[in-house]
Amino acid sequence: MKYNIEKKTDGVYDVTINLDAKEWNEALNSAYEKNKGKFNIPGFRKGHAPRNIIEKTYGTGAFINEAIDEVYYKAYTQVLREHEEIRPIDAPRLEIKKIDEKGIEIVLSIPGVPNFNLAPYKGLTFKKQAVKITAKDVDEEIKKELLRASRLVETKKPVKDGDFVTLDFDGYIDDKQFDGGKAENYQLQVGSKTFIDNFEDQLIGMNIGDKKDVIVTFPSEYHEKSLAGKPATFKVEIKNIRERVMPELNEEFVKNSTEFETVEAYKKDVKAKLTKQANDRAELELENDILDKVIDDTELVPPAVMVEQEFNRQLNGMEMQMKYQGITIDDYAKYIGKTTDEFKEEIKKNCARNVKGRLVLEKLLRDEHLDVIEKDIDNKIEEMAKNSGKTKEEFSKQVNNDMINNIANEILMKKLVEFLRENNTIE
Repeated sequence: MKYNIEKKTDGVYDVTINLDAKEWNEALNSAYEKNKGKFNIPGFRKGHAPRNIIEKTYGTGAFINEAIDEVYYKAYTQVLREHEEIRPIDAPRLEIKKIDEKGIEIVLSIPGVPNFNLAPYKGLTFKKQAVKITAKDVDEEIKKELLRASRLVETKKPVKDGDFVTLDFDGYIDDKQFDGGKAENYQLQVGSKTFIDNFEDQLIGMNIGDKKDVIVTFPSEYHEKSLAGKPATFKVEIKNIRERVMPELNEEFVKNSTEFETVEAYKKDVKAKLTKQANDRAELELENDILDKVIDDTELVPPAVMVEQEFNRQLNGMEMQMKYQGITIDDYAKYIGKTTDEFKEEIKKNCARNVKGRLVLEKLLRDEHLDVIEKDIDNKIEEMAKNSGKTKEEFSKQVNNDMINNIANEILMKKLVEFLRENNTIE
């Protein structure tokens, strides 16, 4: 078999395949051997009729389609094996150019990634966000820890902002109860903005056992259209009040709740952790800025077939996930205030961006000969085993192909980011 490859500007590879008379006859014989059992010829046991007898009875084309399929499969796999630069993005189109006693000529049009040039990605300047943790930041973080250590205790004091109340309520519009407007022993944190309008503010100052008419107006964009924009009266009764008691930041708290002995040492550790977190975020934002710059500046319209494949994959995943939650894509689109078509179009735009980004970064990796070797993966598995507290042999038992692919992708991206940082200026 001989073949010739022509690459077109749109990324399509036209592969012209020629088989001489002998090769074509061998393909027909192979098709005959695989399919002869399907034919019933008088005077012959089923599957034992000679090829020429079958062709005389059923026509000379009896085995042509099967032979073409065999030629196509062998040629296609050979071309892809011998030409790694061809990366198909869809099934090839097959065209018969010539077929006679001298042989056969077919053309495979293999759609591949279109030709494109990368935008400049060396010698650029990027700015890393400055990291500065203030005393206020430290205090705010410590307040979160104190909040987690706080307790809720019952109180006889009037309701104040931040209290947790248990209440009964019954809602009316135009003196008529409405669906979903009634509850008993409802738990609510005053000031959480869980309820509409200024409902929660009107509870402030009430005592246990107090009853009150709370008057509010539903938002004009309320999800239940029958209630949107309408004034409502809720008959409310306070059943219970609990207030949050915060611990005091002192050495007793620090000793009992942390690994430190003094407030000063605790604050120093909090600042160090916040600094590391902020620096990690700044590093990630910098890396994203560098990658986004190369992707955004590269002129490339991602192939429609790849975008469609990515769109279908994402949509199917969403539909499956939502199915377990008992909702549909239509339900979700309505919930976020979009039509189903608008929501799907938004997904498709993101898919186009993802496909473009993948193609750009893959080309960059190839152009700069950045690759993952077996030792890279081996070292990463050893590191993961150590972090999990297992030996490498123990950890390796749970490593599958998907995990290895994820590890390889992670290593590749790390090498790419390091390469881009080394070849650009970071201020």
